[in-house]
Amino acid sequence: MKYLNSYKKIVLLVLIGCATFMLLSFESKNSKFKKIQSIIDKATTGKLQGVLVSIESPEYEKWVGKSGYANAKSNKLIDENAIFSLASIGKTYTATAVLKLVEDGKLQLDDKIENYLPIEIIEGLPNAEKVTIRNLLGHTSGFYNYNSNPELNKLYLSGNLKLDTLSHINALRRYAYGKTYSKAIYGKFNYCSTNYLLLTMIMDTILPDGHVKYMRDFLKHHGFKNTYYKQIPDSSSLQYYGDINLDETLENLTSQTIETTNWYSGDDGIYATIDDATNFLKKLVDGKILGKEILKEMMTWNDENNPDYGLGLMADKSFPYKFLLGHSGRGIGITTDLYYFPHKDMTIAIFCNTGLRSASPIFKKEYGKMRNKIIKKLFLF
Repeated sequence: MKYLNSYKKIVLLVLIGCATFMLLSFESKNSKFKKIQSIIDKATTGKLQGVLVSIESPEYEKWVGKSGYANAKSNKLIDENAIFSLASIGKTYTATAVLKLVEDGKLQLDDKIENYLPIEIIEGLPNAEKVTIRNLLGHTSGFYNYNSNPELNKLYLSGNLKLDTLSHINALRRYAYGKTYSKAIYGKFNYCSTNYLLLTMIMDTILPDGHVKYMRDFLKHHGFKNTYYKQIPDSSSLQYYGDINLDETLENLTSQTIETTNWYSGDDGIYATIDDATNFLKKLVDGKILGKEILKEMMTWNDENNPDYGLGLMADKSFPYKFLLGHSGRGIGITTDLYYFPHKDMTIAIFCNTGLRSASPIFKKEYGKMRNKIIKKLFLF
């Protein structure tokens, strides 16, 4: 009986210890999330219009923070079901679809692009006869980025260029053919939206119904019911804001953001809820969309010691998170970050309906400060 009582005391102490640990852990998580909520609240009472943050890991389970407005005029608050344009995060979706075609034997990574594209494009872009699909996916083609052409940006931002009057081939003719710059070297990484426009053109040559239908079917097949490609549901009420006048005052840029999202091909084009986007990245890294071998190709970085990019995925080794992979997006009315941190099996998404591209530095500073504080709160203290 004496030994039985001692055993009961030990069991009781263990149970008390476990309960105490769980309570402290719960309080610690709650404390972190309260502080992160205060960080995003401060940003939206400052310069940013609306922010959603999603954090998911075995340690933290899932938490979504929201702050600010989906529509400043009507005072409609942002909510976690808002459908965002993802800007350049769309490149990861395009890359995944292309790699699925590779996995299915319809393309090869080292196929020359001249096998699929008109001779006009091959002759118009420097070294195009050398370039492969792998080069396009990894931004090592050496092509000029049509999307950063000052003439195109000047016309668009002034309202003198309507994208519905500009075909994709004419965009290449006017803003990419024959153009080079010092950073664009064949075989070297240089981020370039031209690569992803060309990928969709290649997809259009091998897919009977074109790449748009393929992308939409691809998303539906994998269960992303709140993700759309080059179309937005009528129910979406999210407004987009930016500062293209550079006067430190936000203006409504919803029509321009939707126009570009629907016009861009491969380098943009995706709309999604924050939940669908985080699920997409999680499924991708877990091998539930692509097979092991092709996923390994996707995660082969341009520089293993100082990685920037794989095939449609950004990468970075930095303190305090050690390593991340995913993608970001920057538009005139939208800012998005979607990353996975392998060391913590953590997915983080930050979506903001305030654009940093072509905006005053004050907005970039506000967003950068908010993002850095969130990362520090999660990984340092």
